[in-house]
Amino acid sequence: MFDRAVVWLVNNRVLLPGVTTPAGMVAAVRQEENDRLHAALYEAVPYGLRTEVVRLLEVPEKKRVSELERLRLGPMKVSGKAMRLALDRAREVRGLGAGAVDAGRVPAARTTGLARYGLTSKAPTLKRLEVTRQTAPLLATVWHLETATVDDALDLLHALMATKLLAKAERMGNDAKLKALPQLRKAAKKVAAAVDVLLATPPATDTGELVSVVDAWSAIERVVPRKQLAEALATIAAVVPDTDGDDDAEWRAELVARYGTVRGFIPLLVEVIDLGAVEAGSPVVKTLKGLPNLIGRRKVGAEEVASDLVTGSWRRLVFANPDLPHGVVDKAAYSFCVLEHLHRSLRRRDVFARDGDRWGDPRVKLLAGAKWTAAEPKVLTALGLESQPAGHLAELASALHAAYVQVAAGLPGNSALEIVGGRLKLAELGKAEEPRLMPPFRQLVNSMLPKVDFPELLLEVAELTGMADAFTHVSGAGSGMEGFTPSLCAVLLSEACNVGMTPVIKPDVPALTRGRPVQVGQGYFRAENISAANGPFIEAQAKIDVVRAWGGGLVASADGVRFTVPVQTLSAGLNPRYNWLPTASPSPTS
Repeated sequence: MFDRAVVWLVNNRVLLPGVTTPAGMVAAVRQEENDRLHAALYEAVPYGLRTEVVRLLEVPEKKRVSELERLRLGPMKVSGKAMRLALDRAREVRGLGAGAVDAGRVPAARTTGLARYGLTSKAPTLKRLEVTRQTAPLLATVWHLETATVDDALDLLHALMATKLLAKAERMGNDAKLKALPQLRKAAKKVAAAVDVLLATPPATDTGELVSVVDAWSAIERVVPRKQLAEALATIAAVVPDTDGDDDAEWRAELVARYGTVRGFIPLLVEVIDLGAVEAGSPVVKTLKGLPNLIGRRKVGAEEVASDLVTGSWRRLVFANPDLPHGVVDKAAYSFCVLEHLHRSLRRRDVFARDGDRWGDPRVKLLAGAKWTAAEPKVLTALGLESQPAGHLAELASALHAAYVQVAAGLPGNSALEIVGGRLKLAELGKAEEPRLMPPFRQLVNSMLPKVDFPELLLEVAELTGMADAFTHVSGAGSGMEGFTPSLCAVLLSEACNVGMTPVIKPDVPALTRGRPVQVGQGYFRAENISAANGPFIEAQAKIDVVRAWGGGLVASADGVRFTVPVQTLSAGLNPRYNWLPTASPSPTS
């Protein structure tokens, strides 16, 4: 609105009013619009729900954080107990009842902005807001958490299945194979000696004499006693079980032993997560919903389970447990069989969470019906496609076939590629040669860069760009406190580098005492202020000659900047190969 007003004033050669007048008008209109938005959401929320969301800002007795902060904090550990806590969190958020509030008049972009403000603001800041302005961000935050908690729970389920259960069971299965190799080697050596005696015995057709079984056993026992041979055969049968060609049998057997990890959260998973499915995933969802009833029973018959999902080595583990009576199903093996199908279907999106976003139905975001009919001509024109896909699919099929033929023709002469066990194996890429002039150029650039501390650089940039003027108080007023810029830079530095307030506090500097950064962080550090401060940065950067040569300065890189990441998170962990922690993505404040 402000840009359009300025363009109109310039085009019509209007000298008065000046730029400050439309700026004030735009600010006033935006304030009126925000007031109407807050009032609309306040009126739409019932009194009981309004009381519940405000109570989230309170800190319970003997607790250190508010209920809102607890609900905002996602799972950090990968375990069965953490999975139950994540599902309880999702159920608690949904139990608030915010999803029943009708806010059809409010645009989705505005509720997203309010939710972002509620998720990033501290509880004391939200608590000081006027009740009408307080209800709107809290309601939008709970709306967002209804979806986020479901996604967090399924993220944790994926991590639990992939790292703690499936991968660990496979590693334990491999370890068991390695431990059994010495016994297997000794047993195989004895069996090989017995078979060698049989092979050395001449056939009856060559000598004209028949060799009795007694004589054959006498020859074998001179090499390997019968008792040792029987023990060797038993060892081979135990170490190399009959798996019907299924390589997953051994690690699946190890997986069943960890049934206690998943038994506690399976009923909660079915209760809390509303799962939907396409046609391929419907049997998995149907079976999963009936699983809690089977887990609670003492014995389960083979006719009561979905035998279509029990395939491969699972059939022996589920239906042929030697410790159970004939016809009784192993509930632990059956539960893991269903969870493995669920994990695979979730990854393929054959199964999805109706209340989720990342794990939701991808078809929901597609245009359909009248909306697609209205947008179809523009979309097809922009993509250069026809309304009927047959021609385009035929073209893609032809190109794919040509690519296959080209690759297959080049396989015999390609020394960097080979096929091992039915899979393509590519040779490792060699080190790229560095240009001859690169080392002296790098040394020259390094010598030209000034050596300056990051806080000093941030203060200098803030003074040059006037960045601090963009940070207004939560009430809408500007800052009149003395030394506001150093306090703001201290907050930016602590948030961007994840170092906390302690390193930036200086008791002998009034602007950096412990109370000042905390006050600035609660009253001025908001997402909209950070977005507004990016404008002066971009404008100042565009005036630098070298930036214009690089393409306008609209792309930034944060490579080489190290950020501390908590170890107990779902998205960070030790790299098993290099034993280092991945660095976090830069925050908006950086």
